[in-house]
Amino acid sequence: MKKLELLKVTFILRSDKKDTGASPVLMQIYLNGRRAYIGTGYKANFSEWDSENGKYRGNSAKFLTMNEYMDRLKMDVIRMYNEMKSQNLDVTVDDLRRKLKGEEEKQTKTLLEVCEVYNEKYSSLVGIEIEKDTFRRYGAFKTKIGAFIKYNFKSKDILLKDLKYSFAIEYEHYLKTEAKLHQNTLVKYMQYLIRVVDFAVKYEWVEKNILAGHKCSVKETKREYLTGAELQKLIDKEITLPRLSEVRDCFVFCCYTGYAYKDAAQLTPEHIGTGINGKNWIYTSRQKTDNVSNVPLLEPALEIIAKYKEHPVCLSKNRLLPMKSNQKLNAYLKEIADICEIKKPLTTHIARHTFATTVLLANGVSMEATSKMLGHSSIKTTQIYGKIVESRVGAEMDRLSEKLFASKKNDNRKAKKSFH
Repeated sequence: MKKLELLKVTFILRSDKKDTGASPVLMQIYLNGRRAYIGTGYKANFSEWDSENGKYRGNSAKFLTMNEYMDRLKMDVIRMYNEMKSQNLDVTVDDLRRKLKGEEEKQTKTLLEVCEVYNEKYSSLVGIEIEKDTFRRYGAFKTKIGAFIKYNFKSKDILLKDLKYSFAIEYEHYLKTEAKLHQNTLVKYMQYLIRVVDFAVKYEWVEKNILAGHKCSVKETKREYLTGAELQKLIDKEITLPRLSEVRDCFVFCCYTGYAYKDAAQLTPEHIGTGINGKNWIYTSRQKTDNVSNVPLLEPALEIIAKYKEHPVCLSKNRLLPMKSNQKLNAYLKEIADICEIKKPLTTHIARHTFATTVLLANGVSMEATSKMLGHSSIKTTQIYGKIVESRVGAEMDRLSEKLFASKKNDNRKAKKSFH
């Protein structure tokens, strides 16, 4: 069992000076059996010193001011101690003395040290603000920075004070050429680096984030989705194997609700309620962002829920669907794609894209309503789907053409009639 740390801060007179009149007032810091002494710059005669309470006697303005200053010093030490402990650092009396005297710890702090402290601090937020899978990547981010430092500087680490703006430029180049990361993955690694240095600034280990101005652009990726014909082909296909039939139904459910795998897997009968239109809705929040993602249930989704109402897995786990593990589900979806002769790589995320494009936007549902159902934090995220719905663009252009040229056609018909 870890020994309980005990911090005590008191003020004493330097006893070996008591015969020379006024003695120096020292602050004594006691922690884990060790003591450190720091001069306050004040002196006192033993007659004017309250040794039991560690302060000046009397109520004169001078002594009150001195006592207030010592109280502030004591509070500074306690604050510094608490800050260091909140970062899970081992604290010694020497650390506190150096920090209080202004001996710059930031001059000796290294980048990988800060990464370690940063990761340790955010590990306590897993399940509260950070997803387990997201936090797992923090270790990979730190490892990659270490590999770059070794590759580029032939060193195990680098001092924060030695960081230059070129570090970010060279690190990005390394991630592209040596690590061979995709641009959008690379962006996450760079964002982590910037956040870590911001963290160091916050704790005064470095004066400013020299890398703050570095920007990495996200590359727009192609978002695969099923067309209406492909989705119908999947629904109509007769599949006799129960494991594949169940996976197909779970996938189709996601195509008509837009839920990601994690969200769909956690749905229970209690999530279903009556919406403002008097019909069945699912009321829930996305696990990834905690954003509200309430969706009215379309007929195909309702039929699938009804089909599995009495399924043993749904009954034992109180779930809407007999969802398998994400790994198994995606493996079986590959088999289904082959059976249905669909060339696109079926995944649960393609189902979400299909809901946004083929089911909603292509059928005239507004961008705002689509964004709300998908649980997006910003409509800008939803607009990415809008760019790829060619069928909607075509339909809108047909309506525009009809509107623009209808009057012209009518004028031509009238002209022909009057001519005859």
